Amino acid sequence: MSAPIRVLQVFAALDSGGVSNFVMNLYREMDTEQIQFDFAMTAGVKSLYDDEVLSRGGRIFYFDPEEKLTDNLRRVLREEGPFQVVHSHLFFYSGLVLAEAKKAKVPIRIAHAHNAHTGESRSVPRIAYERGMQVLIRANATHMLGCSEKACRYVFGDKIMKDPRVAVMPDGIDCDRFAFNPEVREQVRKGYGLDGKFVIGHVGHFNPAKNHEKILSVFAEVCHRREDAALLLVGDGELEQNVRNRVKELRLTDKVVFAGAHKDVERFYQAMDVFLFPSRYEGFGMAMIEAQCSGLTCVASDVVSQETAVTKDVKFLKLELTDSGWAEALQMELSQDRRAAYHAVQIQYGAGETAQRMEKLYLIERR
Repeated sequence: MSAPIRVLQVFAALDSGGVSNFVMNLYREMDTEQIQFDFAMTAGVKSLYDDEVLSRGGRIFYFDPEEKLTDNLRRVLREEGPFQVVHSHLFFYSGLVLAEAKKAKVPIRIAHAHNAHTGESRSVPRIAYERGMQVLIRANATHMLGCSEKACRYVFGDKIMKDPRVAVMPDGIDCDRFAFNPEVREQVRKGYGLDGKFVIGHVGHFNPAKNHEKILSVFAEVCHRREDAALLLVGDGELEQNVRNRVKELRLTDKVVFAGAHKDVERFYQAMDVFLFPSRYEGFGMAMIEAQCSGLTCVASDVVSQETAVTKDVKFLKLELTDSGWAEALQMELSQDRRAAYHAVQIQYGAGETAQRMEKLYLIERR
């Protein structure tokens, strides 16, 4: 049998976020005798899934932060190849990544859009940068994928959907991991002192997009309505200390659990009663799919893709709605059968189907 093709996945770092989980789900589904993933980590630091990557036969190349990203990439492509595929997850910067891959004669060059426009105003230099990168992406990509049509249009260009190289690729999850498990629910709730609590949960980085300010203000309103309210925050990020400080200001320290980042994030969904997701912007919002697979009622901002509503237990609200309005929505009737959503999510977002599509793309040169 011939050696597996090498796919270079280009990331900042394999953290606990949705993009990392998407690629790791793909990796777990891949036949590594045919396809092997390697990872270029542009942040130059060790990550949450590094040990798993190495155990599966993948290689990790940590970039030197004192050198230009393109110089680091050029060296990896020259010294560690050949790579049959370069798959970039670096948003607009994929333009430069794929330009280097094309120079290195990598046959399959994929730009992957995992986020959409923030809705915030952008400076003239920022707009110029984005348009320049769009030109580079279109000139150097053999394939352009996005978690939603909205993400494709933002990263690749507003009229890009007519391009045959473009495809919407819903991020898949391992549904078995997220299926509701009452024993795990009991363990996690007991471990974090959540027994007997009405647990509002959130999974995501502490960054501007996830809007922890809104999470806290809405939670404070819920606390006025019921004594048993608790907030479970899963993740880490640059704004975590700011959020911790705000919790102290609101005198909610004894009601908020900072669980940190975890590879087994599925366990924490089990402990929640309702999922709160008031993002300022999202390319798609995979945490919503994971939460529904665990049987959770979800309340999200209306900037989150409506495609994430797999079950009837989802409510989209405007960010401008009062905290009281959000708090009211969080107390709507909760899902009674938390196992019922599993099959609906599996049909639409099971990782196996997504992995099969990606395998065909990766192996296109061998067909």
